[in-house]
Amino acid sequence: MSKLKLTKMEISYKLAEDYAERASSGGKNYKESFDHYLQRCLNRTTDNLVSQYKIQGLDKSGFIF
Repeated sequence: MSKLKLTKMEISYKLAEDYAERASSGGKNYKESFDHYLQRCLNRTTDNLVSQYKIQGLDKSGFIF
């Protein structure tokens, strides 16, 4: 399923950063949110993480060329 050139750890970090940014904008502690979500990600399968990574739109740069 995965055609991304990222490791499970890299995908987990990106997802945890995205989660922590959204949580901190809602008033939660960034580091605590990041650490908690990173652990949750590391317990998931790589295919599951890749799917969420794409659904969240993190596979897109956000830049239009």
